[in-house]
Amino acid sequence: MKKSILAALLSSGMSLGLLLDGCANANPAVSIPKNNPDAAYLPAEAHTLADEDTAPRQNTVCSLPLNSEDTIAGQDGPYGKISLSIPGGWRYETCPMDSGKLTNGLYGIRFYPEDATEGYIDLFYIDSFGVCGTGLVEETATIAGNPARIGTYDNHACWDFISFQGDCSGIVALTCNAEDWWEAYEEQVMDILGTLSFDTSIKEGGAYIYSPQSEADKIGLLFELKKITPTGATLVFHQYDEKAPTGELEYGDAFVLEVLKNDQWEEVPATLSEYAFNAIAYTIPSRDSSERELDWEWIYGALEPGNYRMKKEIMDFRASGDFDKYTVYAQFILN
Repeated sequence: MKKSILAALLSSGMSLGLLLDGCANANPAVSIPKNNPDAAYLPAEAHTLADEDTAPRQNTVCSLPLNSEDTIAGQDGPYGKISLSIPGGWRYETCPMDSGKLTNGLYGIRFYPEDATEGYIDLFYIDSFGVCGTGLVEETATIAGNPARIGTYDNHACWDFISFQGDCSGIVALTCNAEDWWEAYEEQVMDILGTLSFDTSIKEGGAYIYSPQSEADKIGLLFELKKITPTGATLVFHQYDEKAPTGELEYGDAFVLEVLKNDQWEEVPATLSEYAFNAIAYTIPSRDSSERELDWEWIYGALEPGNYRMKKEIMDFRASGDFDKYTVYAQFILN
């Protein structure tokens, strides 16, 4: 995909930015780290169902002992439960899927000293993480009993990111505007991260998974889902290249759900013997994003946990009888 094009669209002209793909992230976000305008975080190789998502991940828990007087902050999500021990003198916010609280990532926990006027640490799960940019120095460490990469740009007073590996793979910590209090609290930050627990036996909710089939490059379109539940989701269309379509992009109410079984996509059986969709056309604006709520329970009932994808047809409409049709798929997991 033209991830860089999408990044430029969403960042409103920022030349370099922070793009952490969840899985894309059901909520694509691009922003320049405030403590490092020259750094750029870019997605690793596309994460697809052909990779680890086609098989259940082994249930693991990574953690270190907690102090009994600390508060345990936990956030459930579709890939596992993230927990931290938060000591006195610190505040935290839990950030569920699609909450919009996190700068990047799918879901996680934000924490900061209670006397800090600005700045925080975001700890979150993301299904693909990569970095680039000049001035990056990386070192390895063991945190919460797992290997981790610590990255710092341009000799900053505080590190910019920590990418956890091993049983905590997929967990990333980012600093944001923490310079003013970092010297006094750095040791406590590392102590808090040392209590990280990622329990993949506790999975909740759904998550969109990027695949090349989510895109139609010829019309500059990316199709995603967010707020995924067993009975519905929010459709999200990103039109990132205004010069690509030859007409106006439109889609209707019709869709198909498929489930992955034995490495093959099969149409989800409908609970109705007959049904029909409204004959209506929704417009996708050029170089913009549009959303629409969708309830599929009336056709399929509540979905069981599994790997799914939604099929949608998009028209590049020029005039009556003069259009091109494209098919895009949005893949997702449901727990």
